[in-house]
Order: sequence, then structure tokens, then C-alpha cells
Amino acid sequence: MFSKSKSLKKIINKLQENAQIKEKHHLPKSQNYHKIETDSRNVTKNDLFVCISGYQTDGHIFANSAVKNGAKLLIVEQKLSNSIPQIVVKNSRKSAAILANLFFDNPTSKFKLIGITGTNGKTTTANLIYQILIKLGYKVGIIGTFGYTINNENFSSKRTTPDIIDLNKIFQKMEDTDFVVMEVSSHAIALQRVFSLSFDAGIFTNLTQDHLDFHKNLKEYAQTKFKLFDYVNRNNGISIVNTDDKFGKDFFEKINGKKFNYSKNISDYQILNIEAKIDENKFTLKNKNRQINFQTNLIGNFNIYNLVATISVLDQLLSDISLQKLANLTNTLSIISGRLEKINNDKNIGIFIDYAHTPDALKNVLSTLFKLTKKRIITVFGAGGERDKTKRPAMLKAALKYSDFTILTNDNPRYEKSEEIINDLLNGAKKSSNIWIMRDRKIAIESAIKLAQSGDIVLIAGKGHETYQAIKGKKIDFNDKKQAINALSKTDNLKNLAISFDPLILEYILDISLKTKQFEIITEISTDSRNIKENSLFIALKGDNFDGHDYVNEVLKKNCWAIVNTDFPTQNNRLIKVQNTLEAYGKLANHYRKLFGAIPIGITGTYGKTTVKEYLGNILEENAPVLKTYANENNLIGLPKTIFKLQPFHKFGIFELGSNQFGEIAKLTKILEPEIGIITAVGPSHLEFLENENGVYEEKSALLRSSLKRRYYPGKDEKFLEFEGKTFGYKKNYNFSISAVSQIEEKTNFKLNNENFSIPTPFSEYALNAGIAISVCQELGFANEVIQKGLNKTLEISARMEIVNSNQRILLIDCYNANPDSMKAAITFWKNYHPEKPHIALLGDMLELGELTEFYHKKIWHQLKDMNYNMLISVGKLAKLFGAEHHFEDVNALLKSDILKNLAENSVILLKASHGIELEKIIKKL
Repeated sequence: MFSKSKSLKKIINKLQENAQIKEKHHLPKSQNYHKIETDSRNVTKNDLFVCISGYQTDGHIFANSAVKNGAKLLIVEQKLSNSIPQIVVKNSRKSAAILANLFFDNPTSKFKLIGITGTNGKTTTANLIYQILIKLGYKVGIIGTFGYTINNENFSSKRTTPDIIDLNKIFQKMEDTDFVVMEVSSHAIALQRVFSLSFDAGIFTNLTQDHLDFHKNLKEYAQTKFKLFDYVNRNNGISIVNTDDKFGKDFFEKINGKKFNYSKNISDYQILNIEAKIDENKFTLKNKNRQINFQTNLIGNFNIYNLVATISVLDQLLSDISLQKLANLTNTLSIISGRLEKINNDKNIGIFIDYAHTPDALKNVLSTLFKLTKKRIITVFGAGGERDKTKRPAMLKAALKYSDFTILTNDNPRYEKSEEIINDLLNGAKKSSNIWIMRDRKIAIESAIKLAQSGDIVLIAGKGHETYQAIKGKKIDFNDKKQAINALSKTDNLKNLAISFDPLILEYILDISLKTKQFEIITEISTDSRNIKENSLFIALKGDNFDGHDYVNEVLKKNCWAIVNTDFPTQNNRLIKVQNTLEAYGKLANHYRKLFGAIPIGITGTYGKTTVKEYLGNILEENAPVLKTYANENNLIGLPKTIFKLQPFHKFGIFELGSNQFGEIAKLTKILEPEIGIITAVGPSHLEFLENENGVYEEKSALLRSSLKRRYYPGKDEKFLEFEGKTFGYKKNYNFSISAVSQIEEKTNFKLNNENFSIPTPFSEYALNAGIAISVCQELGFANEVIQKGLNKTLEISARMEIVNSNQRILLIDCYNANPDSMKAAITFWKNYHPEKPHIALLGDMLELGELTEFYHKKIWHQLKDMNYNMLISVGKLAKLFGAEHHFEDVNALLKSDILKNLAENSVILLKASHGIELEKIIKKL
């Protein structure tokens, strides 16, 4: 394609017609010029060169280079100090557009030209118009974000709207078409790239904040957009405007000429009866006396507007095509690449790729998706570097409004530092646990898809169709769609954290400033330096017998990060100082927990926590994977450790919350933020610090004071009446009433609200623990058959009323913990279990009972003194109050004696004490 030679006379006449000429210098009498150029590198012999003053450079600087390359005429805005022929014009950009039209013989006069402007929707609307026209048999060209296409043959282009020379070259290639559809950006209008074009139709989609790095303000941005309608042919051109947009409403009133508006309100094309689904839209379009129903696989309100803009312009331009025929075609339209494009998968996750990179675009897409799911929305997005910074906080605001979780990542950072872009996004936002930061976009996408569960929606926004990332002057291959597809097939690595930490998320959560913003991925969090791996985060905790700070230097040598709470002599960028490392550990765990869709369940109480946890876990695991507290990891160190084991596939997390002093349950609850809270029992325990049972109640009930969705607590304790929740126990008026408890051989049968259940243990006290678990599961929708199947499983607990048959002996091992209530229950069971056999008890101290220690030990003596048994052995300083005939100060003294050798072979032996007495040491001997 080429421009045709033009005479000096025609050039002067054309510029004079448009009132552009200011001065003329050194002009020959006559001369023909081969072609027009605005890039000196493309100039050849006998060319005309236009010196354009740009935003980054000035074409006047390259005038001499153009002359050396063969230019014979310069179009300038100020006279140059050389003898080359030159015409001084008012505006060299406009002059370039005027002369390009001349040199290329006005190619747009050969077809109908449709221009589309607006902040969002240009690409989709242009492509919908193109698709329908092709389906109707027309020859069509399209110019825009994807380059340009002529009758389904694709070509690349550097800009949404090419510069005036390239644009005319493209138009010339499209001379044989019937229609050309063109996206018209505000840059193109401001830079006069479409000046002198005559549009047969102009469409305005909407206007929201964007490009304020280029435009002075929103008003100037709007005025620039409106200039498109100055180029619509005044004789027979049409203007189509969205008047639901406030700028569009204003534009519409100012347009002189043939114009039509579309809106949900009364308008030329009124949108009615919208019915939105995850995979289609239905609506009615009213025009005068016509009401036509439309159906499309394009989803979202904004796509209805794009489609109505399409239908409106074609209804006006194609007089021989009925509105009904257009409606028949809408269900056959292809989804535009990167415009709410759905990624099909077999995991029932709605994964969408969208170009949304403005606050309004994000809002439109997310508000659409918000209506289409009852489950979580996870959004991944960033902001382009070296672009309008003022829109960044508004983008995050839109994302947080409609998303359950938002992952901030890199978009096209260009030469801007990614941490500065993310800080701008976060600027003014309230501290939110629904934010994650992962600058590596690949990992961010993988993380979002990994976190999503069945029914969730993942939106990957900002880049859409783009196949690269612009980073420090380089275009690096990157495609959101391909990354999403790859993430779907990726196998989980369960050895480390399910979701990696970017150091910036540490900065955000802990409200600190890192010494370095260097990007590194943290794949593990540990409090134990002995097995720490490279790229881990070490939390230096101080304990009674150790100080993690002693191992920090060793950890740093392994290329790890470390959180400390003291000034450290070592200067290392990976050292992070906080006031309290234990609190920091808890904050990180809390934020991490929010990543996952697992329902968190918190359990506390003076006894029964572990048993309830195990029953609950066994039932829940019948339907879904469950994470449970391991061993005694129920304190401020153990709870975070468990939380960091969460995986996306977990549907429930059951966490024990232990406490031995005031304030701990409140701290643990703050870390966990459970949805379901259970208090198994309140009785005398840890009285050294909690003083009495009222103190125990105040401490344990802190769990119920949090923002729970459901609460469960013992009905027998009237103090719980201050809470709204469900009661359980052995009375009929409780919400969950346990009755008809009976022991048959090695099984316990019972009723819960008159429904039959059983547990495979003769220890009938566990009926209460099982009943609590059943109560929760029933309210979660589990069927009784499933619940019973879970109850039939073996409990994964040791030393908690564990029944072991050893030779002819039966050992009742319950020496994990002891308080007055659990001691009483164990003794009662022991007394009644196989009464025909000799009964022997080895009982130890009940620890941490404070000033009431002696009182509670004497209560156990009262329980024992009238019982018939064969032998009672006590161990510990306080257990002698049980009145045993054999007493030992500690387990070692007991082991040195011969008493264990003389125990009856066919006896039932109870071992019960607090864990600190170490009764488990004698199990092997028995």
C-alpha cells in the first residue's frame, strides 16, 4: 500500500482550506512530492516530512535527518534555520492528518466508517459489530486493541488507534470493504490521529476515570472523548450514546444531528427484563413499537450495554435488516478474547480473564460475578506502571467491595518499581485481612486457582488478551489465559506452605518497613532452627528454656528471613524487627487463615476438647477433608503452627484452644477468628492463675464473645444464658438433649433428641462428647447415617480413657490430663467396668488447681473411701490425700519398687493423673 504523489499546489490548497498556513519559506514554483512521513527514518527521496511536536520528543529535531534522507518539503510549527522549503502551520498534527487524507486519496470515502469511544467496552462493541456484519455477509475491517483485521485476516498494530500515516495505510488496504469498525481512544483524538476523518457512525459507551496521567483531569478527558462526534458526518452520519452514563447524557444533549440513545430508562433503545446467569444473558430491547427478546452467551450487565450499542448502530445503518434478525444472531456471537473470557475446567471453578484495568471496569465485572455465585470471589489484579496513579486506590476499593479475597500482583510495571505501585493501590485502604500480595503474577494466578473451591469464582483482571508483561523496557512473554490453564493442571506441593509469602505481605500484615523490597518467595514458616530450609521465615520466640534469637545468625546463613524482637548486632536485610515475635506469629497465622475457604471451628473447655475434636473430625471427614489440631498444639505457638498446615482442599478446620491464664482464649480467638465456637465444659482447672470456676468461665467464654456464626455450650451452666447459641446436656429442655445412655459390652448407645446413636466404647461419659459433635454436624446439614458412620471410627487419641487389653489385664489409660471432673468420671467408669474382675487404681496429682488444690483432692478421697477395690496406689505430693495404702512421691520411686510385679493378672487397672506426673512411664511395665 502506498500514498500517491501530490503537487505543491494541492498541498498548499488543502492546508489553506483548513486554515493551517501561517508562513511559507523557500518554496519552489512547482514540485511533486512522493509521499508523506512523520518518522524521519522512513523518509526517502522527494518526500514531504511533517515535524510533529510530541509528548516525549519533537519532530523538529529530526528535520535535518529527514532532509539527508531525501525530504524536499518540511511542514513545521516554527521556521527552521535552513534553506529547505518549509511551510509553517498552526498545528502540525492536524496538518499531518489533512495531508495524509490527501496523499491517500481519502480512503474512508470508499466504505462506511464506525468509530467507538469510551473508557470501557470499545473492544467488545467493535468486535460484536464486526462479527454480526461478517455473519450477514458484508466485507468488514476492524481496527483496535487486537491490531486490525480484514475479512478474518489478522494483522498486528502497535496502538489501539494507529498514527495518522499508518492509519491511512490500513484504510487503503480496506478500500474493498463495506464497513470499517474502529476503536477510537482518547489519546488518538487528543493527538489528532482521527482529525479530518469522516465517520458514518459514532458510538459512546461510557466514561470513568482513566488516563489521568495523560489528561489534565476527568473533565478534559470527557471533552476529548466528545470530540469524536465532531467528526461524525453532518449530512447522514449517526451518533449512538449510552445515556445511563452521566457524561453520555450530557454529550447526547449537545449533539447536533441524527442521534439515538440507549438506556434502561425511556430511550430510543430501552433495555428491559434483564435475566443474568453464569453462562448467558437474556433481555428485551424496546425501540418505538418493537419489543424484541435477546439471548447471548456474553455475561454481565456491561456486556448487555455493549450488545445494545451494537444492535442500535446496525439497526440504523442496515435499513434492510430487521431487529429480529439481529436478535437471532446474538446467541451465535463468540466471546471476545480477554473480555470476561471463561476458562473451562473440571473443578467447577468459574475462572475468568478480563482486561478490566480501571475502577469502573473492575466494579462492573465484579458486580456481575458477585450476582452469579453464593460462594467466594477471588480477584487477582495489579496496576500498570507509569500510568494514571490516582485510579489505583479506587481499583482496590472496587475489588474489595465485591471480592472475598484480593491478591495484588504485577500488571505491566514498566520502569516503575512494583512495590511503589502496590503501595499506591493500598493507599487509603483500611487494613484488611482479605488482601494478599504476590508480585510474581504467575504465582499469584496459581495461588488464586489453588485457593478456589468448587463453586468459587476467580477473576484475573488487568491484562486480558495481552501476551506479555512490560518490565524495564522489555516485553516478557506472559499470557493470563495460559497461566490459568497451566495452574489448573499443576500438582500441589504439600510439604511447605500452600500459598507462598511475598515479603511485602509481611510488611503489610505487621505494619513495618522492610530494609529491602527485593522480591523473594517465602515457602515455609518455622520456629525451629534445627530443620529450617532455604527461603523460610524464622520466628525467634522466647521460651522458658530457650531463646530463638540465639539461632538467628545460623538461620540467616541459610538464605532465610528472620523476625526478631531485639536489636540485633548482625546487619542483614532479611532481619525484621517487631515488638513481640509471638504476636507477629499470630498475626501472620490469622491473615494466612483467611486465604482458605475451610470453615474454622474453635473448641475450648476444661475437659473433653480433644475427644470432641476427634468425634467431630471423624464425622466431617466422611464428606470433606479436615485439618485438626495435632497433639497438644493448642496454645499461642501451637495454633499458628496448625494454621500454617491449612491446604486449599480442607473444607473444615478444627482447632483446640487451650488456656491456663487469663487472656489466652481471647488471643487465640483473635488469631483463629472461628465461625463455630464450642465450649465443652467449665470446671475447676488451671486454678493457679484462673483462681476459681468463675475465673475459668470468664476465660473460656471469651471464645463465645467473638463474631461467631454458631455457638454451642453446656446447658447446665446458667452463666451461658448471656449468649445466643445452642445448649447441650442431659436435660430435655436443652437444644440437644442426650438421654437413654446405656453400655452394652464394648459399646455405648444413647439418644440425641430422640434419635439413636452409638459409639464403640464402653466409656459412657463420651456420649456427651459425641453428642456435641453430632449437634454441630446436624446443623451443618449432615445426615444421621453419615454421622453414625463417622462415630464408628476409632478415635485417634492416646492416654485419654484408652482401653488396652494386655495379657489378661485391662488397662484404662487416662493420664494425659486430670482435673476434678475428669478424675471423678474416670473413677466412676473404672468402678463399673467389668465389676467381676479385681480393680486397681494408680492415681496421681491433679495439677494447677491453685489454692483449692487440697480441697479438690479431698473430694476425690470422699469418692474413693466407700468404694470396694483391690488396691489403690497414689503418686505425687498431693495424691497422698486420696488415702491410698501405697504412696510414692514420684513415678521413679514407684518404678524402683516391686509393687507392679504383684498386681493381679486379670485386673482392671486405671491410670489417671495430670500429664506432669508422668504415669505413662509405667505403661510398658504393665
